[in-house]
Amino acid sequence: MQKTPKYYRARIAVIEELITKVDADGNGINNARVVLRNGVFPKGYDEEKLITEMLSKRSFSNETLSFQEQTRFNTWFAMHLEKVAGKEIVSTSREFPITIKGTKQDIINAISIDKGMQFQLSLKRKRAKAKLKIMQL
Repeated sequence: MQKTPKYYRARIAVIEELITKVDADGNGINNARVVLRNGVFPKGYDEEKLITEMLSKRSFSNETLSFQEQTRFNTWFAMHLEKVAGKEIVSTSREFPITIKGTKQDIINAISIDKGMQFQLSLKRKRAKAKLKIMQL
């Protein structure tokens, strides 16, 4: 399924709906509500299926997402999976119920400059080196 603003609005609606319906475990840490509030679907929930069902039930705008929508329920990271430096894991921490487990290479990949910018930087470096050689003549 193509992930458009409509898709992410449906994702937000699914999470809101699940938060109201899911029973809390009672311990308060890492129950399904806490995990959902952090934008992660607990085990046993098929995210794609639930979003597809929501899209068939309701109509959503395909306008650009607002800042509030992008920052709600981890939506920005759902939109930009390449910026997650590893895999999201449910942890036992009360303050940080979701953690990222990744390798050094995952971090390098997440923060590296995209290919277009790398090409532009290499051109600038070549020009700077050429200017330096001309000045030395």
